[in-house]
Amino acid sequence: MAEFETEVLVVGAGPVGLMMAVELHRHGVPCRIIERSTEASVECRALHVQSRTLEVLEHLGLAEAAMELGVRVRAENIWKDGSLLQRIPMDWDPLPDIPFPMMLNLEQNMMEALLSDHLTRLGGRVERGVALTGVAQVPESVTATVWTPDGVDHIRCRYLVGCDGSTSLVRKEMGLPFEGHPYPDTYIMADVEVEGWLAPEESHRFIRGDEVLLATPIRGSHRFRMTTRDDGPSQVSPSEYGLLGESRPPALQEMQRALDRVARPGLHLVNSRWTSHYRVSRRLASRFRKGRIFLAGDAAHLFPDAGGQGMNTGIQDAWGLAWRLASDLRGSGTWTLLGGYEVERRHVATEVAARTDRAFRTRTELLDQEAEGSPQRWMQSWAQLETNYRDLPGFEQHGSRPEQAALEAGDRAPDGRLELPGKGTLRVFDLLKGTSSHALFFFQGLELPDELARLADWLVQHRSRQVCCHFIRETCSLPPEGLSPLYCDPGGAVATSYGAQESSVFLIRPDGYVGFRADAENAGRLLGWLDRLLGPVAD
Repeated sequence: MAEFETEVLVVGAGPVGLMMAVELHRHGVPCRIIERSTEASVECRALHVQSRTLEVLEHLGLAEAAMELGVRVRAENIWKDGSLLQRIPMDWDPLPDIPFPMMLNLEQNMMEALLSDHLTRLGGRVERGVALTGVAQVPESVTATVWTPDGVDHIRCRYLVGCDGSTSLVRKEMGLPFEGHPYPDTYIMADVEVEGWLAPEESHRFIRGDEVLLATPIRGSHRFRMTTRDDGPSQVSPSEYGLLGESRPPALQEMQRALDRVARPGLHLVNSRWTSHYRVSRRLASRFRKGRIFLAGDAAHLFPDAGGQGMNTGIQDAWGLAWRLASDLRGSGTWTLLGGYEVERRHVATEVAARTDRAFRTRTELLDQEAEGSPQRWMQSWAQLETNYRDLPGFEQHGSRPEQAALEAGDRAPDGRLELPGKGTLRVFDLLKGTSSHALFFFQGLELPDELARLADWLVQHRSRQVCCHFIRETCSLPPEGLSPLYCDPGGAVATSYGAQESSVFLIRPDGYVGFRADAENAGRLLGWLDRLLGPVAD
């Protein structure tokens, strides 16, 4: 049997596949990424980048560049019969635990370029014009048959990840049903320039009767992406979904007529970069993993067009899978750890599908009372900051905690401000960078409790390649001998956000979620938890 051509083969070079390849390279895992298209896309398909995705991009050092390329959406305006009925603020001042309180509009092609350039800097590249034609797997490997400009080739790898979109050949080769249904209508999407009174840097929803037109800003002068239902005759098969490859794209005049019907006068479309018809579906693959083959992004799930949940969920699929594959390939992962990907991400996809379905079906209504009464909380739910894995297998918490603890096992670890005595301030997210897990030890007083001290010492001696230890206390003074690094939490703000009012330990996984939490008395249980996920420590 031939040697492996690569450890992991990624199929598809959209945002999800590129994030997958970037993360694997960042974790030191050799991988290849293939894409059947010979040229990068120039179309503005997916657009919204939510707060949680910006946190992921910051981890890669790309958040600032993304914000320079995109448009920060300041508000959503709801118009009914030509009158403004509701204006929902969509950004607010940065909070200690939320560094990106916003929604960013960044065109999919720009996101792809950003990730592709970063992949190149990491030593990878997209192999374009290479099309998957078949997949076969045995217990120890996967073999992909591909067509290249030089003929048929075979790529043998340890794992294969299908990021090849809604029509995924990987999913079909796995024999997995794509369960769900299309919605009945066909829609028009257009990248246009608008003259008139439309406020820039704000999204607009125009409603008249059962007709809805959405306009959301894109980087450029008076530039918006507009979507609306196509009321013309449709030749689309009910089984089709996504952008439709058609011979006659909708004309700019069609979108102008739709805009005239729902908005007050004074808006004129003067230029169109591209237009297309598309279908909306709600679908979920019956499995996200089969042996050594995984699905991510639109290959695994499709959602109605609401809040940009599709691209954001897919990027976080890749973020959540790469570290597991890297752990396994380094010999410090288990099939339990790999199996957790499907359990966790299918759980999230199911919740997102239900939420976007409700939003899509009620799009002719005003935003709910939660948005009107607490726009910040409404934003956080759509920003995927409240996405969690509570009560799923692989998450544990032990010991007493406040009845309304701010954080539970399975939650996103929040950001916060800390001080390093004598060296200035830093953020919790600065501690969580890198490719390992992180153990945060919170304690009061001057000395680390014995139970936590013994645990920290064992982790340093036996798990230092997999777990970094950090010590946090409210008191700002010199650390006890041998206790480093020690961070100061003035006023206990970070401890409060973590629900650590007593001495405790939190294990933060490489994807930024709390895998384990316990008070000092139960802290030793972390060792068994690590053994179950990463495998026992070799003698």
